Amino acid sequence: MKIDSLNHINIRTMKMEETKDWYCDVLGLEIGFRPPFDEHGYWLYAGGTAIVHLSYSEEGKPFRTVPDAMGDGLDHIGLFGTGYHEMLASLDRQKIWNDRRLVGGGKIAQVFVYDPNGVLVELGYDVESEGIDVSTLETVPA
Repeated sequence: MKIDSLNHINIRTMKMEETKDWYCDVLGLEIGFRPPFDEHGYWLYAGGTAIVHLSYSEEGKPFRTVPDAMGDGLDHIGLFGTGYHEMLASLDRQKIWNDRRLVGGGKIAQVFVYDPNGVLVELGYDVESEGIDVSTLETVPA
């Protein structure tokens, strides 16, 4: 068997509507088809692919993601896109904390944000095609 691509990530949350709104309003994902499961949730799409699934967490259970930890387990989700300058303006307008970095030998600009559940989201942008001034970014060594 050969894996061709990542299909989706699933985020469990007690903040269903806030999380759905964040991924739609901040990242521009769109609500789309979701099978009629017994439990309420959302499938959020980028283009024709449902890349983020939202489902309810069980109240009182431990967090699956610990924002300040650096141990074993899933660390973050990474998305690549266009519209770097528009994203930064939107994050600034909404007063959303973000961390900006330059990687890949100066070819990729990264913007890190946390969703309402503490899930770290990495947004990647091509420096050249986006016209990004690399002097404004912290360079992370390879």
